[in-house]
Amino acid sequence: MKKVKTLILGAGLSGLSAAYHLSGEDFLVIEKSDHVGGLCTSEHKNGFSFDQTGHWFHMRDDRTKKLFDLLFKNEFVTIERKTFVFSHNVYTQYPFQSNTYGLPPQVIKECVMGFIKAHYENDKSRAHENFYEWCMAHLGEGISKHFMIPYNTKIYTVHPKDYASHWCDYYVPKPTLDQVIEGAVTAPEQKDIGYNATFDYPKSGGIGELPKRLFEKCEKEKFLFNVHPVEINSEEKTVTLSDGQTIKYENLINSIPLRDFLKIQTDSNKDKSIEISNRMKIASVSYLNVAFKTVPGHDGHWFYIPEEKYMPYRIGSFSNIYAQLAPDGKGSAYIEYTHQGDFDKVETLKNESLKMMKDMKIIESEDQIEFMDYRIIKNGYVIYHKEYFDDMKEVNAWCAKCDIQLVGRYGKWTYAAMENAIVEGLEAAEKIKGN
Repeated sequence: MKKVKTLILGAGLSGLSAAYHLSGEDFLVIEKSDHVGGLCTSEHKNGFSFDQTGHWFHMRDDRTKKLFDLLFKNEFVTIERKTFVFSHNVYTQYPFQSNTYGLPPQVIKECVMGFIKAHYENDKSRAHENFYEWCMAHLGEGISKHFMIPYNTKIYTVHPKDYASHWCDYYVPKPTLDQVIEGAVTAPEQKDIGYNATFDYPKSGGIGELPKRLFEKCEKEKFLFNVHPVEINSEEKTVTLSDGQTIKYENLINSIPLRDFLKIQTDSNKDKSIEISNRMKIASVSYLNVAFKTVPGHDGHWFYIPEEKYMPYRIGSFSNIYAQLAPDGKGSAYIEYTHQGDFDKVETLKNESLKMMKDMKIIESEDQIEFMDYRIIKNGYVIYHKEYFDDMKEVNAWCAKCDIQLVGRYGKWTYAAMENAIVEGLEAAEKIKGN
């Protein structure tokens, strides 16, 4: 039986960060695929570069800024976000809630009057009950009706009444009354609103350069690829791998999907672990990588699509964001659709996406398409079930007792950005080194 002080499950950004910051320590990283990066990888075809949908690195923490500068020095670009909402056959600025100018007058009236009522009258104490109540409390009926409810139903695959709202205050911009009124009566310019108003991106190689360069600075001999855990006894602190070997550890850093992690527990708490894992749901993301023979008909970076008449919930343009991601004179895009479980409507998604792009005037005809490739991210967006807080409280207490640290979007079973993953890996490593 192999023994190691720290075992890291998963070599995505959080696992890589933990490994990098544990340099010189006794650790081992287990990764089921043959490469690092998780969802933060890039593919290249016919001169086009595609990430796994939009992966834009926005930083607020000085520790990640320092690491990014170390990895890239001057080999990155800083980009100001240029994003829009497409609804009622018009483009409006993002975020929708403070940029209704250009929409039909009745829609603007409903949004502004609803926000005013919410501002002065709605019960804010109910905002914590679920995402629907959060929207009604802070944004009002009109904005909720015309954007927040339909868009978030599309992205999470369930109605906002059926999932929690604890993530909203950071990720969903709450405008002031002045901003809502101004955005209804004047044509706005792009505003510095939201957590991702600016972001950094590698000059070459796509976002996959980030984990690639981080891995180059890690102790590569401490990574084990093409294997995954099949049983975990968190009381005895052992992990059995798919190749049959068993590893004994002192500390465990988990970044694999928490639902999967809980399902393979074999200790005395296994029944409770499986019970909680069975309540966990996640939306998969089916997406299309699209190559254009010409530049797109709109220069926006990405577009939110709230209306139910369109199948996708978002379309983004790699080439509009950073021209080097497509050959000169050409363009590229990613188109996203969420669902639960398997997906068997690829041709429908392609046809619906072509229709939507024509309506948006991104293309004029199908002849502008060079190729359109289908991809799927099986673990996309965590759906915060109603027992989420109680379940996570129990899971976190059990993990603390068993010297387990949960890191990353899927390891912690939450919504988070790339920076969060790196910081969580760093902090997990520092905690272990401090013990």
